[in-house]
Amino acid sequence: MSNGGATRLDILIYAHDGRGLGHASRSIAIGMALRSLYPALRVLFVSGCSFSQELIGTSGLDWLKLPSYRTEVVDGKSRGIPGYSNFGDHQLGVIRSRTIAHYVEIYRPRVVLVDHTPQGKHRELVPAIEDSWRKYGPESVKWVLGVRGVVGAVRQARSALSAELFRKYYDTLLWYGDSGVLGRDHLVQLERQYGVAPVECGYVSRLAEQFPGSRGVSGTGEKYAGTVSVPWIGEKSIGFLRNLAEALKGLGTSVGVWRLFVGGLEEGRVGPQVSALFQDIENCRVEPPSARYVPALLQSKTALVYGGYNSLMDVIYAGIPFLAVLREMQDEEQRIHVGSILQAVGDRGSVLGESELSVDKIMRRLSANLQAGGAADPGIDLQGARTAAARLYRMVVVK
Repeated sequence: MSNGGATRLDILIYAHDGRGLGHASRSIAIGMALRSLYPALRVLFVSGCSFSQELIGTSGLDWLKLPSYRTEVVDGKSRGIPGYSNFGDHQLGVIRSRTIAHYVEIYRPRVVLVDHTPQGKHRELVPAIEDSWRKYGPESVKWVLGVRGVVGAVRQARSALSAELFRKYYDTLLWYGDSGVLGRDHLVQLERQYGVAPVECGYVSRLAEQFPGSRGVSGTGEKYAGTVSVPWIGEKSIGFLRNLAEALKGLGTSVGVWRLFVGGLEEGRVGPQVSALFQDIENCRVEPPSARYVPALLQSKTALVYGGYNSLMDVIYAGIPFLAVLREMQDEEQRIHVGSILQAVGDRGSVLGESELSVDKIMRRLSANLQAGGAADPGIDLQGARTAAARLYRMVVVK
Protein backbone atom coordinates (compact mmCIF):
# COMPACT_ATOMS: atom_id res chain seq x y z
CA MET A 1 0.00 0.00 0.00
CA SER A 2 1.57 3.23 -1.15
CA ASN A 3 1.22 6.44 0.77
CA GLY A 4 1.90 9.47 -1.44
CA GLY A 5 4.96 11.57 -0.70
CA ALA A 6 2.94 14.54 0.58
CA THR A 7 1.35 12.44 3.35
CA ARG A 8 4.45 10.60 4.55
CA LEU A 9 5.53 10.85 8.16
CA ASP A 10 8.85 12.67 8.50
CA ILE A 11 10.24 11.01 11.63
CA LEU A 12 9.07 7.97 13.58
CA ILE A 13 10.75 7.51 16.97
CA TYR A 14 10.70 4.05 18.59
CA ALA A 15 11.79 3.12 22.12
CA HIS A 16 11.26 -0.28 23.68
CA ASP A 17 10.07 -0.19 27.27
CA GLY A 18 12.27 -1.61 29.99
CA ARG A 19 12.07 -1.51 33.79
CA GLY A 20 13.15 2.13 33.97
CA LEU A 21 12.24 5.13 31.86
CA GLY A 22 15.58 5.88 30.19
CA HIS A 23 14.79 4.55 26.71
CA ALA A 24 11.44 6.35 26.50
CA SER A 25 12.66 9.53 28.20
CA ARG A 26 15.61 10.01 25.83
CA SER A 27 13.42 9.39 22.80
CA ILE A 28 10.66 11.69 24.02
CA ALA A 29 13.20 14.45 24.72
CA ILE A 30 14.39 14.27 21.11
CA GLY A 31 10.78 14.32 19.95
CA MET A 32 10.21 17.44 22.07
CA ALA A 33 13.27 19.10 20.54
CA LEU A 34 12.01 18.29 17.04
CA ARG A 35 8.58 19.76 17.81
CA SER A 36 10.19 22.89 19.28
CA LEU A 37 12.86 23.51 16.64
CA TYR A 38 11.03 22.27 13.54
CA PRO A 39 7.28 22.53 14.24
CA ALA A 40 6.31 21.81 10.62
CA LEU A 41 7.80 18.30 10.73
CA ARG A 42 5.49 15.31 11.09
CA VAL A 43 6.82 13.42 14.13
CA LEU A 44 5.38 10.39 15.93
CA PHE A 45 6.63 8.51 19.01
CA VAL A 46 5.86 4.79 19.41
CA SER A 47 6.48 2.78 22.60
CA GLY A 48 4.97 0.43 25.12
CA CYS A 49 6.13 2.62 28.00
CA SER A 50 3.11 3.13 30.27
CA PHE A 51 4.45 6.49 31.52
CA SER A 52 4.84 8.04 28.07
CA GLN A 53 2.04 10.59 28.51
CA GLU A 54 3.44 11.74 31.86
CA LEU A 55 6.87 12.16 30.27
CA ILE A 56 5.47 14.00 27.25
CA GLY A 57 3.29 16.36 29.27
CA THR A 58 1.97 19.29 27.23
CA SER A 59 4.84 19.39 24.74
CA GLY A 60 2.67 18.52 21.75
CA LEU A 61 4.50 15.33 20.82
CA ASP A 62 2.02 12.78 19.46
CA TRP A 63 2.42 9.10 20.28
CA LEU A 64 1.07 5.58 19.89
CA LYS A 65 0.93 3.05 22.74
CA LEU A 66 1.98 -0.59 22.27
CA PRO A 67 1.21 -3.38 24.78
CA SER A 68 3.82 -3.18 27.53
CA TYR A 69 6.67 -5.53 28.33
CA ARG A 70 7.29 -6.35 31.99
CA THR A 71 10.38 -7.72 33.68
CA GLU A 72 11.49 -8.91 37.09
CA VAL A 73 14.94 -9.19 38.60
CA VAL A 74 16.11 -12.46 40.15
CA ASP A 75 19.66 -12.78 41.51
CA GLY A 76 20.63 -9.54 39.78
CA LYS A 77 19.46 -10.69 36.34
CA SER A 78 16.45 -9.32 34.48
CA ARG A 79 13.93 -11.65 32.86
CA GLY A 80 10.66 -11.13 31.05
CA ILE A 81 7.27 -11.88 32.61
CA PRO A 82 3.72 -11.56 31.18
CA GLY A 83 2.74 -7.96 30.47
CA TYR A 84 -0.39 -6.18 31.68
CA SER A 85 -2.27 -7.55 28.66
CA ASN A 86 -1.28 -11.06 29.89
CA PHE A 87 0.73 -11.85 26.79
CA GLY A 88 4.07 -13.49 27.51
CA ASP A 89 7.40 -11.93 26.61
CA HIS A 90 7.80 -13.90 23.36
CA GLN A 91 4.15 -13.40 22.35
CA LEU A 92 4.47 -9.66 22.82
CA GLY A 93 7.57 -9.65 20.64
CA VAL A 94 5.61 -11.29 17.81
CA ILE A 95 2.58 -9.02 18.21
CA ARG A 96 4.65 -5.87 18.40
CA SER A 97 6.76 -6.82 15.40
CA ARG A 98 3.62 -7.08 13.26
CA THR A 99 2.22 -3.84 14.66
CA ILE A 100 5.41 -1.85 14.07
CA ALA A 101 5.73 -3.21 10.52
CA HIS A 102 2.14 -2.11 9.93
CA TYR A 103 2.89 1.40 11.24
CA VAL A 104 5.91 1.72 8.94
CA GLU A 105 3.78 0.52 6.01
CA ILE A 106 1.02 3.05 6.71
CA TYR A 107 3.08 6.10 7.65
CA ARG A 108 6.07 5.49 5.36
CA PRO A 109 8.43 7.54 7.61
CA ARG A 110 11.38 9.18 5.93
CA VAL A 111 13.51 8.60 9.04
CA VAL A 112 13.11 6.11 11.90
CA LEU A 113 15.06 6.75 15.12
CA VAL A 114 15.54 3.62 17.26
CA ASP A 115 16.85 3.67 20.83
CA HIS A 116 19.47 1.25 22.15
CA THR A 117 19.54 -1.75 19.74
CA PRO A 118 18.97 -2.05 15.96
CA GLN A 119 16.66 -5.05 16.30
CA GLY A 120 14.59 -3.91 19.29
CA LYS A 121 14.17 -5.80 22.55
CA HIS A 122 12.93 -9.04 20.96
CA ARG A 123 13.76 -8.50 17.27
CA GLU A 124 10.44 -6.71 16.87
CA LEU A 125 11.94 -4.21 14.41
CA VAL A 126 13.33 -6.78 11.98
CA PRO A 127 10.13 -7.28 9.88
CA ALA A 128 9.61 -3.51 9.53
CA ILE A 129 13.24 -2.97 8.49
CA GLU A 130 13.28 -5.80 5.93
CA ASP A 131 9.83 -4.98 4.53
CA SER A 132 10.62 -1.30 4.00
CA TRP A 133 13.87 -2.20 2.25
CA ARG A 134 12.24 -4.82 0.03
CA LYS A 135 9.15 -2.80 -0.94
CA TYR A 136 10.56 0.69 -1.31
CA GLY A 137 14.31 0.35 -1.70
CA PRO A 138 17.27 1.26 0.51
CA GLU A 139 16.84 5.04 0.15
CA SER A 140 13.15 5.22 1.03
CA VAL A 141 13.51 4.98 4.83
CA LYS A 142 16.64 6.03 6.71
CA TRP A 143 17.13 4.04 9.90
CA VAL A 144 19.04 5.74 12.73
CA LEU A 145 20.29 4.15 15.95
CA GLY A 146 20.77 6.17 19.15
CA VAL A 147 22.63 4.69 22.13
CA ARG A 148 23.17 5.84 25.72
CA GLY A 149 26.52 6.98 27.07
CA VAL A 150 27.48 3.59 28.54
CA VAL A 151 25.90 0.68 26.67
CA GLY A 152 26.78 -1.90 29.33
CA ALA A 153 26.84 -5.68 29.03
CA VAL A 154 23.62 -5.85 27.02
CA ARG A 155 23.66 -9.06 24.99
CA GLN A 156 21.40 -7.72 22.22
CA ALA A 157 23.55 -4.61 21.73
CA ARG A 158 26.77 -6.60 21.37
CA SER A 159 25.39 -9.44 19.23
CA ALA A 160 26.37 -10.38 15.69
CA LEU A 161 22.73 -9.77 14.68
CA SER A 162 22.84 -6.14 15.83
CA ALA A 163 26.05 -5.53 13.92
CA GLU A 164 24.69 -7.23 10.79
CA LEU A 165 21.38 -5.33 10.85
CA PHE A 166 23.10 -2.00 11.38
CA ARG A 167 25.67 -2.46 8.64
CA LYS A 168 23.05 -3.59 6.12
CA TYR A 169 20.11 -1.28 6.87
CA TYR A 170 21.06 1.62 9.14
CA ASP A 171 22.27 5.02 8.04
CA THR A 172 23.58 6.82 11.15
CA LEU A 173 24.71 6.12 14.72
CA LEU A 174 24.04 8.74 17.42
CA TRP A 175 25.77 8.62 20.82
CA TYR A 176 23.99 10.25 23.75
CA GLY A 177 27.06 10.91 25.82
CA ASP A 178 29.74 13.50 26.52
CA SER A 179 33.31 12.34 25.86
CA GLY A 180 34.52 15.06 28.22
CA VAL A 181 32.83 13.05 31.00
CA LEU A 182 33.04 9.47 29.76
CA GLY A 183 36.20 9.56 27.67
CA ARG A 184 36.40 8.15 24.16
CA ASP A 185 36.49 4.42 24.92
CA HIS A 186 32.74 4.07 24.46
CA LEU A 187 32.90 5.76 21.06
CA VAL A 188 35.66 3.35 20.02
CA GLN A 189 33.64 0.33 21.21
CA LEU A 190 30.58 1.47 19.27
CA GLU A 191 32.59 2.05 16.10
CA ARG A 192 34.08 -1.43 16.45
CA GLN A 193 30.62 -2.98 16.89
CA TYR A 194 28.79 -1.12 14.13
CA GLY A 195 31.51 -0.19 11.66
CA VAL A 196 30.82 3.58 11.59
CA ALA A 197 32.00 6.52 13.68
CA PRO A 198 29.22 7.61 16.10
CA VAL A 199 27.93 11.17 16.08
CA GLU A 200 28.58 12.57 19.56
CA CYS A 201 25.43 14.41 20.60
CA GLY A 202 25.94 15.12 24.30
CA TYR A 203 23.62 13.95 27.05
CA VAL A 204 19.89 13.92 26.33
CA SER A 205 17.91 15.64 29.09
CA ARG A 206 14.13 15.66 28.89
CA LEU A 207 13.96 18.35 31.56
CA ALA A 208 16.16 20.64 29.47
CA GLU A 209 13.49 20.46 26.74
CA GLN A 210 10.43 20.54 28.97
CA PHE A 211 11.60 23.17 31.46
CA PRO A 212 14.31 25.28 29.80
CA GLY A 213 15.97 27.58 32.29
CA SER A 214 14.34 25.99 35.36
CA ARG A 215 17.34 24.93 37.43
CA GLY A 216 17.48 24.66 41.19
CA VAL A 217 14.94 25.72 43.80
CA SER A 218 13.10 28.67 42.32
CA GLY A 219 9.66 30.04 41.62
CA THR A 220 6.75 30.67 43.95
CA GLY A 221 5.60 27.09 44.63
CA GLU A 222 6.14 25.03 47.77
CA LYS A 223 9.79 24.19 48.49
CA TYR A 224 10.80 20.70 49.60
CA ALA A 225 13.64 19.18 51.56
CA GLY A 226 14.05 16.58 48.86
CA THR A 227 12.56 14.32 46.23
CA VAL A 228 12.99 10.54 46.24
CA SER A 229 12.43 8.43 43.13
CA VAL A 230 12.06 4.63 43.23
CA PRO A 231 10.70 3.76 39.76
CA TRP A 232 10.33 0.04 40.46
CA ILE A 233 10.67 -2.31 43.42
CA GLY A 234 13.57 -4.76 43.14
CA GLU A 235 14.99 -7.53 45.27
CA LYS A 236 16.66 -5.21 47.80
CA SER A 237 14.28 -2.24 47.62
CA ILE A 238 12.08 -2.96 50.63
CA GLY A 239 15.10 -3.18 52.94
CA PHE A 240 16.43 0.08 51.55
CA LEU A 241 13.04 1.81 51.94
CA ARG A 242 12.80 0.59 55.53
CA ASN A 243 16.16 2.23 56.31
CA LEU A 244 15.17 5.34 54.39
CA ALA A 245 12.02 5.72 56.48
CA GLU A 246 14.06 5.56 59.69
CA ALA A 247 16.57 8.04 58.29
CA LEU A 248 13.93 10.59 57.27
CA LYS A 249 12.27 10.23 60.66
CA GLY A 250 15.66 10.84 62.29
CA LEU A 251 16.26 14.02 60.27
CA GLY A 252 13.09 15.47 61.77
CA THR A 253 10.35 17.71 60.41
CA SER A 254 12.31 20.96 60.58
CA VAL A 255 14.15 20.18 57.32
CA GLY A 256 10.90 20.33 55.35
CA VAL A 257 8.73 17.97 53.34
CA TRP A 258 10.02 14.91 51.48
CA ARG A 259 8.26 13.88 48.26
CA LEU A 260 8.58 10.15 47.49
CA PHE A 261 7.56 8.75 44.08
CA VAL A 262 7.49 4.96 44.28
CA GLY A 263 6.54 2.57 41.48
CA GLY A 264 4.44 -0.52 42.21
CA LEU A 265 2.28 1.01 44.96
CA GLU A 266 -0.80 -0.40 43.26
CA GLU A 267 0.56 -3.95 42.97
CA GLY A 268 -0.22 -6.77 45.41
CA ARG A 269 1.41 -6.67 48.84
CA VAL A 270 4.16 -4.23 47.87
CA GLY A 271 2.03 -1.09 47.89
CA PRO A 272 0.59 -1.43 51.41
CA GLN A 273 3.99 -2.54 52.71
CA VAL A 274 5.73 0.57 51.33
CA SER A 275 2.96 2.92 52.42
CA ALA A 276 3.03 1.52 55.96
CA LEU A 277 6.75 2.38 56.28
CA PHE A 278 6.09 6.12 55.88
CA GLN A 279 2.53 6.58 57.13
CA ASP A 280 3.57 7.85 60.58
CA ILE A 281 6.21 10.27 59.27
CA GLU A 282 4.28 13.51 58.97
CA ASN A 283 6.64 15.27 56.54
CA CYS A 284 6.73 12.40 53.99
CA ARG A 285 4.35 12.27 51.03
CA VAL A 286 4.34 8.94 49.18
CA GLU A 287 2.71 8.59 45.76
CA PRO A 288 3.09 6.70 42.46
CA PRO A 289 5.35 8.12 39.72
CA SER A 290 3.53 10.85 37.83
CA ALA A 291 3.93 14.20 36.11
CA ARG A 292 4.20 15.76 39.57
CA TYR A 293 7.71 14.34 39.98
CA VAL A 294 9.56 16.94 37.91
CA PRO A 295 8.01 20.06 39.51
CA ALA A 296 8.77 18.54 42.92
CA LEU A 297 12.37 17.85 41.91
CA LEU A 298 12.87 21.40 40.64
CA GLN A 299 11.60 22.74 43.98
CA SER A 300 13.81 20.46 46.10
CA LYS A 301 17.08 21.08 47.92
CA THR A 302 18.34 17.54 47.32
CA ALA A 303 17.34 14.28 45.66
CA LEU A 304 17.73 10.55 46.17
CA VAL A 305 17.43 8.62 42.92
CA TYR A 306 18.45 5.34 41.40
CA GLY A 307 21.46 5.47 39.10
CA GLY A 308 19.80 5.18 35.70
CA TYR A 309 20.59 7.52 32.79
CA ASN A 310 17.25 9.32 32.98
CA SER A 311 17.33 9.90 36.75
CA LEU A 312 20.91 11.16 36.67
CA MET A 313 20.15 13.62 33.88
CA ASP A 314 17.16 14.90 35.87
CA VAL A 315 19.15 15.72 39.00
CA ILE A 316 22.10 17.09 37.02
CA TYR A 317 19.81 19.43 35.10
CA ALA A 318 18.15 20.50 38.36
CA GLY A 319 21.63 21.33 39.64
CA ILE A 320 20.98 20.00 43.16
CA PRO A 321 23.16 17.69 45.28
CA PHE A 322 22.06 14.07 45.06
CA LEU A 323 22.56 10.57 46.40
CA ALA A 324 22.43 7.88 43.70
CA VAL A 325 21.43 4.33 44.59
CA LEU A 326 22.82 1.38 42.64
CA ARG A 327 20.93 -1.86 42.23
CA GLU A 328 22.99 -5.04 42.42
CA MET A 329 22.63 -6.05 38.76
CA GLN A 330 24.85 -8.25 36.62
CA ASP A 331 24.90 -5.53 33.95
CA GLU A 332 27.23 -2.94 35.50
CA GLU A 333 26.28 -0.08 33.16
CA GLN A 334 24.96 2.06 36.01
CA ARG A 335 28.02 1.59 38.21
CA ILE A 336 30.38 2.53 35.37
CA HIS A 337 28.25 5.50 34.37
CA VAL A 338 27.73 6.88 37.87
CA GLY A 339 31.47 6.69 38.54
CA SER A 340 32.17 8.97 35.58
CA ILE A 341 29.35 11.35 36.49
CA LEU A 342 30.61 11.73 40.05
CA GLN A 343 34.04 12.77 38.81
CA ALA A 344 32.33 15.57 36.88
CA VAL A 345 30.03 16.84 39.65
CA GLY A 346 32.46 16.39 42.55
CA ASP A 347 31.09 16.42 46.09
CA ARG A 348 27.59 17.42 44.96
CA GLY A 349 26.93 13.78 44.13
CA SER A 350 27.48 10.50 45.95
CA VAL A 351 26.61 6.85 45.38
CA LEU A 352 25.85 3.78 47.48
CA GLY A 353 24.64 0.28 46.64
CA GLU A 354 21.15 -0.69 47.81
CA SER A 355 22.47 -3.10 50.44
CA GLU A 356 24.97 -0.47 51.73
CA LEU A 357 22.31 2.10 52.58
CA SER A 358 22.22 1.91 56.36
CA VAL A 359 20.13 4.39 58.33
CA ASP A 360 23.25 6.24 59.48
CA LYS A 361 24.74 6.54 55.99
CA ILE A 362 21.49 7.83 54.51
CA MET A 363 21.12 10.42 57.26
CA ARG A 364 24.69 11.67 56.89
CA ARG A 365 24.52 11.96 53.09
CA LEU A 366 21.15 13.68 53.00
CA SER A 367 22.04 16.02 55.87
CA ALA A 368 25.20 17.12 54.04
CA ASN A 369 23.21 17.65 50.83
CA LEU A 370 20.64 19.81 52.62
CA GLN A 371 23.43 22.12 53.76
CA ALA A 372 25.23 22.22 50.39
CA GLY A 373 23.48 25.28 49.00
CA GLY A 374 21.82 26.21 45.72
CA ALA A 375 22.02 25.07 42.13
CA ALA A 376 25.31 24.50 40.37
CA ASP A 377 26.29 24.00 36.74
CA PRO A 378 28.16 20.67 36.51
CA GLY A 379 29.75 21.49 33.16
CA ILE A 380 28.15 18.51 31.40
CA ASP A 381 26.77 18.85 27.87
CA LEU A 382 22.98 18.46 28.22
CA GLN A 383 22.08 19.56 24.68
CA GLY A 384 21.98 16.05 23.23
CA ALA A 385 18.29 16.20 22.30
CA ARG A 386 18.77 19.35 20.20
CA THR A 387 21.93 18.06 18.55
CA ALA A 388 20.18 14.81 17.64
CA ALA A 389 17.10 16.70 16.42
CA ALA A 390 19.21 18.89 14.12
CA ARG A 391 20.88 15.81 12.64
CA LEU A 392 17.51 14.11 12.02
CA TYR A 393 16.11 17.26 10.45
CA ARG A 394 18.96 17.39 7.95
CA MET A 395 18.29 13.77 7.04
CA VAL A 396 14.68 14.64 6.25
CA VAL A 397 15.30 17.77 4.18
CA VAL A 398 18.44 16.71 2.32
CA LYS A 399 17.44 14.56 -0.63
